[in-house]
Amino acid sequence: MIWTKEIHGKNSLDILVIIGIIFLVINFYVSSYLLMFLGAFLLIICGMSRYYLKRIGDHLVLDNDKTPIRVSVGEQFILPIKISQYNWLPIINANIRIKLDPIIEGKQFKSLRNDSSLEFIIPVQLKGNETIQLSLPLLASKRGVTRVKEFELNISNFFGLGYVRLSYKPILQKEIIIYPNLIPVPQIEQLISTNSYGSFVNTTSIFEDFLAPIGTRDYVYSDPFHRIHWKASAKTQVLQTKIYERTADYSWTFIINLQDTRHSNYQMSVIENIESIASNLAFIVKYAAEHNINYEIFLNLNMENGVPVYHLPIGGGKSQLSKTYDILARLNRERMTQPINKLLYFVEKQQRKSPVVILCGPYGKHGDRYIAQMQKRGQRIYYLLDDIESPKLVPLST
Repeated sequence: MIWTKEIHGKNSLDILVIIGIIFLVINFYVSSYLLMFLGAFLLIICGMSRYYLKRIGDHLVLDNDKTPIRVSVGEQFILPIKISQYNWLPIINANIRIKLDPIIEGKQFKSLRNDSSLEFIIPVQLKGNETIQLSLPLLASKRGVTRVKEFELNISNFFGLGYVRLSYKPILQKEIIIYPNLIPVPQIEQLISTNSYGSFVNTTSIFEDFLAPIGTRDYVYSDPFHRIHWKASAKTQVLQTKIYERTADYSWTFIINLQDTRHSNYQMSVIENIESIASNLAFIVKYAAEHNINYEIFLNLNMENGVPVYHLPIGGGKSQLSKTYDILARLNRERMTQPINKLLYFVEKQQRKSPVVILCGPYGKHGDRYIAQMQKRGQRIYYLLDDIESPKLVPLST
């Protein structure tokens, strides 16, 4: 069963059954049509009520749609609720109670709010063999991710004698993903002026620009045949291999430390200023998407996949921007962090050697060695001074 059923009011029905039987017994001695009618009436009502409360949820189906709802802080949206009754029994007097995280608001329906949850109570009627689509208007008030944590349907029977509470057992899949506010970061153009668009020279890159030969060297057995420089080989009388410029595509690398350096021994020590970092980064990555700049992201917060250091591989465009906004929406202080050294070690092994590296969060002296290595390779390092009102990108000198 997909519903947990609780029937309330059985004691009242039992009392009415006893009263009905007493009326019929008395009628047997005094032969009163009124007592016979009342006794039979009570027994019929109680029987119908028992049947209704027992069978009403047998063929009730809630649509568990997985399609997420993506909105930004301050936007209004509709949460759809689709219910089907594949039974001839109608639902005349009922209400739905749903519970979500208090990062949204809604005023059209009765609601109860506390620090940990927000509850909505929605009246509903449903005919037999009918499907209805309810639309719950809501307002995204805070950055974050939520889904319906509890879904209950309270159904009263026709005569108001008792009610049944149906609690939906499966996890509701539909997520409400609320993106952060975009807080502009001034002088972001300095990141572009670091290198021109396209590719740039990087001596440590594994990629080569075959349109930019820079010389030759003696041929070795492992060299591909098509790379032999025949004119140079004829002049030197020794086989020569073409050498090409090593290049890398222009891109940005974001390294985000979310561990509080004051409590680095605790894996739950998440920094306080997640909101400003999320809002500032949301603006920067949108700028990158609009200017066709690819980027990758590293952060030391355990995400849903359980990987200690999360890495969003390099990419660009609307698809990369949507993935980034999803990540920023999921940042919260209830996840586990990893030490800064572990984050930077992972970055050193995985990053694409982008010419621009943007550091976010506190580092202190923990990252000096890794940052020096990146600067030695010619990468330009910037530090994001995150702030709600006046953020700033500061270049780090060697």
